[in-house]
Amino acid sequence: MDGILRNFSKLLSVQSPIHQFNRTLIILKRRHPVQLQKKNSKHKPILKGRHFVYDIVENPERMKKEKIDVILTQYVEGLGHQGELVSVRPTYAYDQLILPKLAIYASPDNLEHMKNNLYQTKDEEKPSSIHALQTAKYLKKMVVSVSMNKDEPWTIEPWHIRVSLRKMNVHVLSDDSIELPEHPISGPDFTLEGKSFVVYITINKKEKVPVECNLHHWSTKLADRLPRTKFFTRTPISILPEQTELLMSMRGNINNN
Repeated sequence: MDGILRNFSKLLSVQSPIHQFNRTLIILKRRHPVQLQKKNSKHKPILKGRHFVYDIVENPERMKKEKIDVILTQYVEGLGHQGELVSVRPTYAYDQLILPKLAIYASPDNLEHMKNNLYQTKDEEKPSSIHALQTAKYLKKMVVSVSMNKDEPWTIEPWHIRVSLRKMNVHVLSDDSIELPEHPISGPDFTLEGKSFVVYITINKKEKVPVECNLHHWSTKLADRLPRTKFFTRTPISILPEQTELLMSMRGNINNN
């Protein structure tokens, strides 16, 4: 009985057949060559410390792996549209694209299907560019500070929003891409200080994104400047009542993300 238990314990200690050892071949070269043994001599060359210093000739782990081609079966943000052929790293292709069924290998049969447009989608369903959705997500998370003159009269125009976005490293090429609320916002009006409103920015004349803007009165005189609170962390107060629900939903999406 003891022998059976011992044999059973040995079976339990055996590693799973799924376990595989990582065998990596690294080619080395001695930095200082060893003197050869003379012919018919019984004295072997003596190895000293310098003979155990090696230089790496080839190490597969340090070698840059070549990219492989895959065909996208769905739109992938920042990479490409459905039906496009892209080159990516092997590990990224397998883990992030092929396993989630976002792409397939670029085999001859699959390339033939791609030529026949079997993987293509309608143009109206495609984003305007591979970075359009990423840009839209980034804009939705922004709270743009719009600084207006504290002393001189003004009415917010598209170029005010464009300049405010440029201060946040977002460049809008044309004012036509910025849509203001139907109700004009004018000042100076200190009852609007620190309150928000929503504008729409159109990406590549296709994707329309709502962006929150926060109004702040600014003065060139240091003594006349109003204190600036952390408007991007507190609950927004809408300038226009019809945008209250939209503002709250936008902030809720930011917190969830």
